Amino acid sequence: MNSMNWENFDFLDDESFSDNEIKSKSKNKKRKWREIESIKEKRRLKKLIEDIEHYAV
Repeated sequence: MNSMNWENFDFLDDESFSDNEIKSKSKNKKRKWREIESIKEKRRLKKLIEDIEHYAV
């Protein structure tokens, strides 16, 4: 069995992360979400235009 000395184990705590790292992570998530929403909106508009062109002919 593998025994580990927990006293020497370095745990990550909230203080180890700077505020800038936390903010940049949340900004990246927001940016990714905006990119996804933008792609969805472009697809929706493309489909709408195709439908209009189909019925206009």
